[in-house]
Amino acid sequence: MNFNLKNYAFSERDGMHLSLVIYMSGIFFLLFASFGMHNIGYSQENQTNSNSTSLEFHERNIPQNLNETYTNPSVGFHILLPGSWNGINYQNIAMVSPAGVHSSNGNLGPNGDKVLMVIEVLNVSDYLDQKKEYSQVKNNGCKIVSDKYVTINKLDGQELFLQCGANNDNNIVNYFFASGNKVIVVGLKGSGSVFDSNLDKFRNSVSTLSIDKPTDIRKTG
Repeated sequence: MNFNLKNYAFSERDGMHLSLVIYMSGIFFLLFASFGMHNIGYSQENQTNSNSTSLEFHERNIPQNLNETYTNPSVGFHILLPGSWNGINYQNIAMVSPAGVHSSNGNLGPNGDKVLMVIEVLNVSDYLDQKKEYSQVKNNGCKIVSDKYVTINKLDGQELFLQCGANNDNNIVNYFFASGNKVIVVGLKGSGSVFDSNLDKFRNSVSTLSIDKPTDIRKTG
């Protein structure tokens, strides 16, 4: 799931798709640089005659609508989403936007600001693997605006703020928090003034997050 950040140009007309939504590069990860199509259907051959197994498979493979809050019980994570933003949770990747996210194809809706907030839980091993690519950030046409440790809602995390593209008008801000052998990534991607006008809403949402058993991101790895 590699991508070249130079080949990505964000615009309000771009469709946001479910595959490659959140692959990241750098000491931390660069969200939303490439979007592809994810098959969100499931075949009958993958189901069994067991109603419980069928329901479990269905819930795992069909996007669930999101608004107001997002919770991931596997890491004890909870966050209040920005007001009026909505979207989907697909295989534990949460995506919300002021424009909404279509559950059928992962596209942003036709109305509302075209920014995308994504939340994902990664294994520490995957997170550490990507640290090796940190030296490629500048080579991919990005400028580091901010790279610092932060404390948010009594949780120790890290902020990475990037500007990418020829005119530095593609903005990416990611927050990283640790819980045992998992890293929780909360990010926002957008362009120009649309990104700027939604950044405070995003950060206000991040300030509400809670983790049942947090660990210090600085000690990860």
